[in-house]
Amino acid sequence: MAENLPQMIGKYRIMGLVAKGGMGAVYKAVHPTLRRMVILKKLTIKGNATIRERFKREAQILLDMQSPYIVHLFDYFVEGNSHYIVEEFVDGLSLAQVIEKQVSLGTELSLLVFLDACYALKFAHARGIVHRDIKPGNILISRRAEVKLADFGIAASDDIEEIAVTKTDRIVSKVAGDVTQTGVTLGTPAYMSPEQISDSRSVDNRADIYSMGVMLYEMLTGSKPFASTISEENLQRIRKGKYISPRKIDKSIPPVISRMIRKMLKAEPDKRYKSIDSVIKIVKKYLKDYDTHAIRISLAQIILAKNQFLVGEFEKKSRLGVRITSYIACAAVVGILGVYAWNEGIFHASVLSHWYKPVTLNLITPVAGVQNNIYGTELPVKAYFFHEDIKGEPEVSGSQRDFRPSEGIITRSSSGKRVSQASGKNIKYLSIKPVYLKDGIYRVKVLAGPYVMWSSFAVNGESVNLNFDNLQKTRRQVSVQTRAFDAMTGEVLTNKTKFTVLYNGKYVPFSQVPQKEITSGKIMKIHAECDGYKTKEFSMIVDWYQDTLFVNAGLEK
Repeated sequence: MAENLPQMIGKYRIMGLVAKGGMGAVYKAVHPTLRRMVILKKLTIKGNATIRERFKREAQILLDMQSPYIVHLFDYFVEGNSHYIVEEFVDGLSLAQVIEKQVSLGTELSLLVFLDACYALKFAHARGIVHRDIKPGNILISRRAEVKLADFGIAASDDIEEIAVTKTDRIVSKVAGDVTQTGVTLGTPAYMSPEQISDSRSVDNRADIYSMGVMLYEMLTGSKPFASTISEENLQRIRKGKYISPRKIDKSIPPVISRMIRKMLKAEPDKRYKSIDSVIKIVKKYLKDYDTHAIRISLAQIILAKNQFLVGEFEKKSRLGVRITSYIACAAVVGILGVYAWNEGIFHASVLSHWYKPVTLNLITPVAGVQNNIYGTELPVKAYFFHEDIKGEPEVSGSQRDFRPSEGIITRSSSGKRVSQASGKNIKYLSIKPVYLKDGIYRVKVLAGPYVMWSSFAVNGESVNLNFDNLQKTRRQVSVQTRAFDAMTGEVLTNKTKFTVLYNGKYVPFSQVPQKEITSGKIMKIHAECDGYKTKEFSMIVDWYQDTLFVNAGLEK
């Protein structure tokens, strides 16, 4: 068998044969770009388009199943007379092999594996896919205790023939089989619901829920609720739902889990859970009292062990610890709210209002971008408060403020009455969130781009409102630096280029413009002209706080 092993199939380097049957084979291979091990499933059937379409459909189903709980599909391709599916290689064991080695897994381990499988089904059911072959052989568990659902070969209406691999590679694979007809039984009888035994094509997600109940029963007890043989007696037992309660086999199984299994295994679909979500809710509620990370570590140890691995009991989380954790969480929330209330001045404005008074700042600044031009950039403006009567100008803790736009600015008239001034077109009003200070002498530093403003003030039992209008008509002398070069070759053309600026409706050299006219707060239009090159035009905003303009003209012949 090894002598006939191909070195390459498509772009995949073949590492070994996992299984082989009359209609195909399963290989272990290396993905050329991902450089990771994959499973390559081969189907070779001549003249049977129906079976080929089923094989292709399995790939299409897996393509939509992008979930961490479902085996990932990497590729589907045709080469010669064969069709291929490339799937994720799960380096570990199937759940069937785990049960064979451990006999039973105990409640917590069983429920952890079961919950991950439920998440896989939830993902599939949400996309209208019924798996129809849920069983331990189709649950793969990696060496890192990752649980993944495999083999969607008979999902919806596809028939398959099972090839089981039980030694080195520990992979369960399927290859397509006979044409599906109404009334034909598809699946594995010991795990199938009564309605699936009667007619596999008509089942819905409740058939998968039934199979999950059978699988959980087996994980907990080491045996199946119904025999695997196909006999009329056994089929009657399945249809009537007659089986031994799991708690009669193992008293340690919690009643709530036993009741959940009983409802999952109801013979009538209408009496089962309508959605896997209901099952997930019960299992999550049970597992919340346990350290699931510790359980998953034990699961990984089982996968890695060559023989049966002895698993100790999992202790419940301490109720005292849970209460302490809750108290700590509540205290943290209260603390966060307290810090928020302090920083927002809620305490100062209410409980501490007798000792602390609000200080607000208002600032008039030119509009960035020259009259709200879309290219304008907002200039960050900040305020810092300091104690005046303490050496070293120590900053008042938590007093740094960012200015924000305001609808208007509060000023005082000559009579001392507070009045509101409306916003102008070319100026903008900014204000800060109040800073609450005790009585005393302070100073505030306001930083607005290249400008620094200082002001002293006193807090004496009343709120304080400070106005800064130093920047209202600010203009800066602008220095213009020019350079020209050939846009294609990079040749410097500065000395050959004439730079002119639009002034009084004409483009004139900079030397003809009075220096006092080249200031910030304007839109400046500049031409770069050079013999043999196209004239380059620039139209630029020089904002109110800017003082140097660099023009680099790349000229085209």
